[in-house]
Amino acid sequence: MNYRTLEIDHGGGMLATIWLNRPGHGNALDAVMLEELAAAFAGLANLAQLRAVVLAARGPQFCVGSALDWRGELAASPPAWRRADADLAGLLQTMQALPAPVVARVQGDCQGAGAGLVAACDIALAAGHAGFCLPEAQADAALTAYIPWLEQAAGARAARRYLLTAERLSAFEAKQIGLVHEAVAADALHERTDAIVAALLQANNKKVFGERIWNTADKMDKATGSPAA
Repeated sequence: MNYRTLEIDHGGGMLATIWLNRPGHGNALDAVMLEELAAAFAGLANLAQLRAVVLAARGPQFCVGSALDWRGELAASPPAWRRADADLAGLLQTMQALPAPVVARVQGDCQGAGAGLVAACDIALAAGHAGFCLPEAQADAALTAYIPWLEQAAGARAARRYLLTAERLSAFEAKQIGLVHEAVAADALHERTDAIVAALLQANNKKVFGERIWNTADKMDKATGSPAA
């Protein structure tokens, strides 16, 4: 598949990297990126040799949420908005159900649905200068399917606060609430990610414990594809 919004690095081995590749737009999620992410993760799910996936981003920002122009289109068409939100829910469920663990390498700012992508990953690492904002800009036209994943990662109380206030969190505050596992110096992010990936490649434990720990199929809201409360 020829991707317009992503780059996929996978030479057939045990590790694959998915790069969000709309740096001129802050790697904002739009209909094309949503479709391509779903296709990319679905394709990786069929690779028996895969033991780890890194989700990373080109440019200074990780993902600034859903694209404003796309949200404008969705706001004008409630059926299109519902389809897009359902597609986002399906993507996040596919990510967490992937047989190989997914590691988010957050090198820059992350907002809204971008934070949802991070929350759906098994492990999340962030550069110390990265900032997080949980709601989308112009929240009245925002996608919402990612919110249960924020609640699962950061806890319902913390997620509620930061969604309501739209306060910006530092990477270290994101670590305190559980949205990311580690916040490290920017120049150490690649090295720390490599160390985590090396441990994953050796352990291969998601295939062992996935049904009991990571596979949330029995805990999912069947209508939305989101974690049940």
